[in-house]
Amino acid sequence: MDILCDTCSVLMLIRITPNMFIDSQFECVTIPDVRNELFRTQKFKTKYPWRIQFKSEISTLGTSVFNTKEFDIYYWTIKNLIETGKINKKTGKYFDLSNVDQKIAACILSHDFGITTGDNNLIDFIIQEFSFTRENIVSPLGLINKWIKQKLINWNTNYSTILEEWNSCGEKQQPTPEIKTFENLTGCRYIGP
Repeated sequence: MDILCDTCSVLMLIRITPNMFIDSQFECVTIPDVRNELFRTQKFKTKYPWRIQFKSEISTLGTSVFNTKEFDIYYWTIKNLIETGKINKKTGKYFDLSNVDQKIAACILSHDFGITTGDNNLIDFIIQEFSFTRENIVSPLGLINKWIKQKLINWNTNYSTILEEWNSCGEKQQPTPEIKTFENLTGCRYIGP
């Protein structure tokens, strides 16, 4: 199961696979904070007015996931590490994780989820402080590739248009190996970020 953390990735992927959060075959989840940001933040209301049509499809993890002993232990450990000041060995700067990022990290670690995010600070933190493995990190394009391989989606030109729009919005660059995999799987040139 992968937790999708980036609102912009959710907005791109939900147009390709509207049922990704409600059909367990897609193995995707998100947390209420991400969903709330999508529907309450002014920039999303302005930039992506169409997102409202997907509101009923973006289902989130229930409160029981956050009400476990393991979650509490990880959450308070993470909170303490951030408050006392842990330095990112890659950048030499202090980790600065929002409360939402701390919840996501605790959820991933306590429930053995994977993560889909472009937030290098969050990724570096869970790898450095908790020995989280890179195999559990998948890019949005990596998810698309996985779904194509599993025959959950059949790639078409409408989907390519969505990737092109995602690129024009200045979203994060996808990993080169995933771009090559995408092109091999679809026979299409990758036109996204």
